Amino acid sequence: MGALDLIVWPRSARILAIAFACLLSALAGGAATAGFAFSYAKASGDTDLANLKTEQAEQAAKAANESRLLLLQQVARVNEAEALMYATIDQLAEEKRQLQERIPHVTTQYIPAPGAAAKPVPHCVFTAGWLRDYNTALGVPAPRSGAADSASEKAARPAPGTDAELLESGVTPADILAHAQDYGEWARTNLAQLNELLDLREKD
Repeated sequence: MGALDLIVWPRSARILAIAFACLLSALAGGAATAGFAFSYAKASGDTDLANLKTEQAEQAAKAANESRLLLLQQVARVNEAEALMYATIDQLAEEKRQLQERIPHVTTQYIPAPGAAAKPVPHCVFTAGWLRDYNTALGVPAPRSGAADSASEKAARPAPGTDAELLESGVTPADILAHAQDYGEWARTNLAQLNELLDLREKD
């Protein structure tokens, strides 16, 4: 027998000891249960977090792929529009070159009637006032007034109602045709660029 067996425990002490032992057991069991519950909750939370991160990564990758595809489509459309634009510019330049070759022929001689022999084109006079108004109609700005104006600038922009506006400007039909070619190429190039931009905007 052990030394404790020789001690006589009063009934209340024994009940208290049993209750204390039960309490310790319950605490130990509760701690174990709490530890298990915490571990389970942590593992479940870690799994949910990992799943969320995976889902977000997949969504981000999908969005990035969609954005990349849209960008590639836009780049392809822009490249196609650029190629068409350069082809149009080349075509307009070739048309202008062909027109330039014909300027001397159509501005230096004429046939007064069918079957007649060609004759030199009569002298054609364009006044300084006509040239001034022609440039004004095209939006060419007038030179700023001041002492720095050259004589040629003043001659090109004579004051309305003066004798100077009736002087010969020196402009020939060939000059006007050459200017029309330059202006036409500029206007048609701008129109082609505008149409390409509008087409690109409609496709987006």
